[in-house]
Amino acid sequence: MKRPALLVLILLVAGNASYAQEVELQDTLRAAIKIDTRKVARTIGGLSTDMKGIRSVASPLGEGDPVKWVQGLPGITTGADGSSAFYVRGGNMGNNLFSIDGVPVYGFSHLLGLTTIVPTSAMGEVTVSKGGFEGSESNFTASHLKVVSRNPGRERSTSVALNNFLVSANHEGTINDKVSYMASLRASPIALEYRAVRRMLPEILGGLDNFSAGVGDLYGKVHVALDGGSTLDFSGMGSADYYYFTPDEDSRDTMGWNNAFGQVRYRSKGETSRDFSFFVNHYGSLQKQDRIFREETNHLRLNSDLTEISAAADWRRTGAGSSTLSWGSRLRGALFHPGRVASVHNAAWTLMANAYVQADYAVPERLDLKGYLRGSAFFNFKNGGMDINPEAGVSAKWHLGPHFAIESSVDRLVQYYHTLEGLPVGWSLDMIVPSGRQVDPESILQGNLGLSADIGHHSVSLGGFFKWMENLVYYKYSQSLFSGGMADWEDNVDQGQGRSYGLEFLHEYQNGDFYTRTSYTLSRTDRRGFPSICDGGVFNARFDRRHVLNAFAQWKGASAAFTLQSGNWENGVAQKYDMTIPGAEWTADYFSGVNNYQMPMVLRLDLGYQFSFTTGRVAHEVNVGICNVTNHFNPFMLYFDSKTETWQQLAMLPIMPNFSWRVEF
Repeated sequence: MKRPALLVLILLVAGNASYAQEVELQDTLRAAIKIDTRKVARTIGGLSTDMKGIRSVASPLGEGDPVKWVQGLPGITTGADGSSAFYVRGGNMGNNLFSIDGVPVYGFSHLLGLTTIVPTSAMGEVTVSKGGFEGSESNFTASHLKVVSRNPGRERSTSVALNNFLVSANHEGTINDKVSYMASLRASPIALEYRAVRRMLPEILGGLDNFSAGVGDLYGKVHVALDGGSTLDFSGMGSADYYYFTPDEDSRDTMGWNNAFGQVRYRSKGETSRDFSFFVNHYGSLQKQDRIFREETNHLRLNSDLTEISAAADWRRTGAGSSTLSWGSRLRGALFHPGRVASVHNAAWTLMANAYVQADYAVPERLDLKGYLRGSAFFNFKNGGMDINPEAGVSAKWHLGPHFAIESSVDRLVQYYHTLEGLPVGWSLDMIVPSGRQVDPESILQGNLGLSADIGHHSVSLGGFFKWMENLVYYKYSQSLFSGGMADWEDNVDQGQGRSYGLEFLHEYQNGDFYTRTSYTLSRTDRRGFPSICDGGVFNARFDRRHVLNAFAQWKGASAAFTLQSGNWENGVAQKYDMTIPGAEWTADYFSGVNNYQMPMVLRLDLGYQFSFTTGRVAHEVNVGICNVTNHFNPFMLYFDSKTETWQQLAMLPIMPNFSWRVEF
């Protein structure tokens, strides 16, 4: 098994994946900062936490991260160990929506998947919904990972943080009694760290030369408190990940991703509350190679980007007793440039509109009911394709007494944006494409039924789910990263069905400073009806992990995290792959066939310790830990070696230390 020097270096200098216990530094300095882990808050089909919960999650960078929190919850399996990919109740990775304050964030992974692009200092609360969705949510079919930003504090404060891989700063304050602001900046010194490690330990980095990188993000928010409790927010974010390296004397590789958005949002309170927002959003990706292959010089480049403009309006009216009625609409225009190769731009304009109505009714401590209806329309101007689809959902929670409750939900959802995934555990194409005349919208029908209990220090939930998926996308030539087939991607997409069912278990215990969380998922997910695979027969879905067990324990500053996940089966078109690039052609043997090869299981144990102290007027927080204490080989990805013309398997996350340091003044 080969370990490319770039990725080994990244994890070596990052010293990642311990459980870093971060707490909020208060406006007034204290002699000690107490750890306070909050239990996961549970709603029908959803789980949420504040930053105390996020900061107690294992993260490769030693600071909290929403995706790492999600990956430890039931009903969710991960992609490759150490990555930010996750799969919810049998859906594809691209069926998940990640948003901040309602703005969708595409390609949200940062630092090659080790964290997300949203700074933790900007986050207030994180919620993941797997069912029982809201009528205002749309254009996804698996889950919604929703980040709500916090409002700036009323006192001026500055914090600076350093870990093995990131340097960050946050400043917030007020302009007057109505206007407050916040700005967060993060940057990675990975290129400098690389050069230092190469001078000291050149044998570790092998033949990798001329490595450089540009990695960072910036988030800003201005919060205006208006009369009558209304608020006006201006927020924006930008991020960039670019890596340049020379794997050998005949090659130079470049890969990168970028995000940017700006939003204006007005909210009012009262018997009828209003929420109006407008945003502009952009996502782009770049993958490039300059390579000599079989004595031919090849300049290969693949670009994709997506730009959106959206306006939304929501109303919520509180009725008599515990009933509410909500309604609203959204209009979103988008310009897609998927898979731009050479002079082919592949442009497509689209327009998406929806309107919904939702009713909530509650009998305090007895019954909670919710139901919504939504109509969605999607038009692709490139080929004239238009779809109009109804969506609906209903959910209920029946409280059997002070300790037990039964909950259930049923949802039908439709998704119009599709992510063309790359190699099963390798390079992602990062291509987001629209529905059209040749590619139908994806849709699902799912339901779940569960029992929950809160007794003393224990919180337990156990339930089952099913999901029927239609028109799932599969890109037939994902193994050929720079193929000219990108220009005709619509002709190379297969669509089929999926079925998933399983059991989910979650247990939490908290007693003073001692807290534990255990989650387990037993599931089975398949795909069928794809003409290119098994002649439309049944095969295991990508990252269909039959057993997923996650356990976390924390006592004061010490913590331990454990994960055990079944190995997933590799599947592919049952034939040799013709790998074609300008100037060269060859045939590559991949793990072709159905259930042809099973990846090893994932097994990892992480240990961490957090402590705090003050010096003068400065408060300090330090996290230390060890990632992958057992030094278990956890497969990360497969890649094609052009020298040997064979597929190689990459392992990441060896045993390594972790360190982070945060100060506030």
